[in-house]
Formats: sequence, C-alpha cells, structure tokens
Amino acid sequence: MRRSPLPGLMTVTRRRFVLTSQAELPGQGHPDRRRTLAVSCLGVFLLVVALTALNVALPEIAGDFDAEIDDLQWIVDSYAVVFAGLLLAGGALGDRIGRRAALILGFAIFAAGNGFGATAGSVNVMIIARVIAGLGAAIMMPATLSAISEVFNNQDRGRAIALWASLAGAGGAFGPAIGGWLITISGWQAVFVLNAALAVLGLVGARVWVPVLPGQRTGRFDIIGTVLSVAAVGCLVYVAIEGPGHPLAVTTISAVIGSFVFIAAFIAHERRTPDPLLPLSLFDDRDRVAGAGTLVIAAIGFNGVLFVAALLLQIGWQETALVTGLLLVPIGVIEVIVANTCMPLSERFGVSNVITFGLVIMAVGYVGMGLVPEGNRPVFIVAGLVAGAGNGLAIPLSVDRVVGEVEPAFAGSAASLNDMSIELGASIGVGVLGAIQRIVFEAQLDEGQSTLVSDIASDESRSAFRAASNAGLFFAAGAMIVGIFVARRTRSGPEPVATVAGTQS
Repeated sequence: MRRSPLPGLMTVTRRRFVLTSQAELPGQGHPDRRRTLAVSCLGVFLLVVALTALNVALPEIAGDFDAEIDDLQWIVDSYAVVFAGLLLAGGALGDRIGRRAALILGFAIFAAGNGFGATAGSVNVMIIARVIAGLGAAIMMPATLSAISEVFNNQDRGRAIALWASLAGAGGAFGPAIGGWLITISGWQAVFVLNAALAVLGLVGARVWVPVLPGQRTGRFDIIGTVLSVAAVGCLVYVAIEGPGHPLAVTTISAVIGSFVFIAAFIAHERRTPDPLLPLSLFDDRDRVAGAGTLVIAAIGFNGVLFVAALLLQIGWQETALVTGLLLVPIGVIEVIVANTCMPLSERFGVSNVITFGLVIMAVGYVGMGLVPEGNRPVFIVAGLVAGAGNGLAIPLSVDRVVGEVEPAFAGSAASLNDMSIELGASIGVGVLGAIQRIVFEAQLDEGQSTLVSDIASDESRSAFRAASNAGLFFAAGAMIVGIFVARRTRSGPEPVATVAGTQS
C-alpha cells in the first residue's frame, strides 16, 4: 500500500489518477468544472497534435526550403527544447499566477508562434516560430492538469484526469492523419494554421469558461534555475543532433561540457535557493526516479520512431502524406486502448513487471517496423500495433510513479517534472535517431552526391534511405532494453499499491 505521509498530499491510484488538495471541494466540485475540463483537454490535444502532425509535413517542408535531415531535426526539436527546458518554469509560474492566467497566456503565445510559422519562408524563420510556440506550450501544459485538479472533487477528479490523458493519446493517434489530410488538401502551412486556430479557440474558452484559480505558491520566481534548466536541455539536444556526425567538433565538445556544467549548477542552485524551481526532495523516492527515467527512454524511442517512420514511409516507400498519416494512426489508437487496461494488470502482476513487458514489446515492434519489406502496409501496421501496445503499458504506470506524493503548492512543478521527462526524451529521440538516419544515409552516397531530402529520387538513393531509417529503428529497440534496467531500479520491498485520496486499496 502506498500512503501519503502527510495529509493533503497528492496521490495517484493505479485505478485512476487523483490529485488532492488540502481543502476538499464541496459537493460536486466547482460549478465550472466541466467547462474547465473541456478547455484543458483541448489544450493537451492541441499540444500533442502540434508534435505528431508536423512529422508528416516534414518532406514537403524539406522540398520548399531545400532542407537536409538535420534542418528538419531542428525544426522539430527547437519546439521540444524550449518546451522541455521551460516546463518547470511554466509549472512554477502557474503555481503563482493561477491556472486560468497561465492557460490564457500559454494559448496566446502558442497561437502567435503557429501563426508566424504559417508565414515562414525559410528554415531559420520556422525555427524561430517553433521556439515561440514551445514557450506557449511550456506555460500551457502544466496548467491544463493543475486546473483540473483544482476544480474537481476527489470522487470525480480521477475520471476527469483519465479523460485528459485519453485526449493526449488521441492527439498522438490522429495527429499524423490530420496532418496528412491537411497537406493533401492544402499544404504544410495548413498544419500551422489549424494549430493557431485551435489555440485561439482555447484562449477564448479559458477566458470565458475557466474560473479564476489563484496561485497557491508565494516567494520569488527562480529565474536563475530557469536559465540553467534551459541551457542544460539545449546543450543535451545539441549533442544528440550534431554530436554523432561531428563528435570532435569544438561546438560538440563545448556542448558536452556545458551539459555537465549546467546540470551541476542547476542542482547546486536548487539546493541553496529557498524558492526552488524543482524541489529536489522529489527525487528522494526511487520509484519516482525510476518512473522519470523510464519516461525519458520510452519517449526517446516513441517520438524518435515517429520522426524516422514518417520520413521512411514518404521518402523510402514513396507513400503520400495522407497514407503515411493513416499508417501511423494505429500506433496511437492501440496505445489509448491498452493504457486503460494497464492499471488492473499492474495490480495482478506488479508495476515493474508490466512496465518491463511493455518495454520488451516496444522493442519487438520497432525491430519489426525496421524489417518490413518496402510497401508491405499490413505488416507495418501490425508492427506498429505491437510497439503502440507496449507504450500503452509502460507510459501510464511510469507517470503513476512520477506524480506520487507532493505538496499541493508544488502540484504544478510535479506535473512539469512528468511532462519534462517526456519532452526531454522526445527531443533526444528525434536528435539521436535522426542523426543515425542522416549519418548512415550519407555514408552510402557517392562523394559529391546531394544530401537534400528533396533530391532522394533514384532507386539507389531510396534504398540507402530505407537502410538508414531501419538503423534508427533498431537503435530505438536497443534503447528500450536499456529502459528495462532503469524501470526496475525501484525501492526495495513489496510492490507499492497507490491509494485513492483518503481511502485504501
């Protein structure tokens, strides 16, 4: 049984997610709880769609801008670096200014970034637009979960957060198909226009429907911690993207050194400051550390595979954007379905065992995707279903471990830690798997042959690109095996069983 050591701490049940507050909401909760839930679900759906829909648009963007693979990596990761680097700051900001204000600010910045992205005429301009959108996402994402926790009572809060999580999964499931459909009827710009339009809708909804939820945390905002966290994440992702191709370059070595220096400085600063961005006591629980590590590794595989597979299908297989999106949809759909069964399975077989099994079948699915012959759509779908099922087992239970027992005033920071683990893994996954794809592809080309994505047209070059993509998929499978050892480094003793707030299981 997993108990909260102090009254009013946030607990998570394996049957349902529950974030408790110190003062119970009377009756059915806040009168505007369902409207707040609608706005929060729109926000998390939008953020996931913004990531997955863009993957399908990358080949067309590459053609318009004469981009190489590393250009596409930075278009994707510029968003993810800022998103991951500022998630802790975004959660802490919401703890201070309130959830409604954080939602409005996040939606507004996200809409501006995507509107700017739709007008981009070069890779550099698009990267700037993605950075702006990432800033908005970092403010919005923690507020979507924290707002739900504040307006629902204990009885209904679990179901509300389960719906929130399902909408996140639905964004991953249908994002590629939405992106493929928009590109088919219009162009890559339509993906950004849709994101901006949905963000405006969310902004209006937050302004009209979400009640004023005052901040629960006082004290000075940790600006130094924010700068150090962004610098550390930026250095890590730079090494992931540029390091494999230029391991001895001055910039790569500087980024490696910077990663260690900024991480060490961040930890030292957070230990000293009275108002930390990230309370380091969260890491005293080995279950939480194992959960965060598992999320990072699972996201490395899952998001890196989506990046590589979207390019493989459109360039290596010559599928259309719409067909590519449809081939990737089953991965997300099965993830949502399986995620709703993982809690009962964990009660029967144990959390570590279910997560381990999930990582194993993720690895099997990624290997299968890499071994599928060109054009064999049914087998590719089956391999994707296997990988998606594994993700559906591993991710929710790892989230359960991360967002365990934490004071309500730090609910935003705890949610941010969970989100940052996933986004950091996503950034590294796109960087590493994309780098492997690029390096293996370029190694097979003749000297002087073009490396532009839009120039991959001959049978020989497409064959080389397929082999390079498969190398990335195989690497993702290996990462999942490493994840097993991380997932099983938990506290000693019997498997913990989480409690519903105020009850026992």
